[in-house]
Amino acid sequence: MATDLFDHLAEENVPELPGQFDQEVHSRLNRTLLTFQLFEIFINTFPWFLKYFGSAVVGAIFFTVTGKYHKTTNNTNEDNPRRKHP
Repeated sequence: MATDLFDHLAEENVPELPGQFDQEVHSRLNRTLLTFQLFEIFINTFPWFLKYFGSAVVGAIFFTVTGKYHKTTNNTNEDNPRRKHP
């Protein structure tokens, strides 16, 4: 049975590939890869972007409204033992 199928396929006329077949495959693949990569970059970097860039924007707005810098860390001389006291 299997040899009959192979014999039948061997005798069957198979049309040639279209001239732009490789180009179409590459363009579809490239579009798909670009979509997935952009999605992955967006998902992985958006939280980081919101954390750091968002805090900078909020700090700039805070400074614009109040005229004072918003200190986010408390790095005083007492908190940092490596730093010598004057």
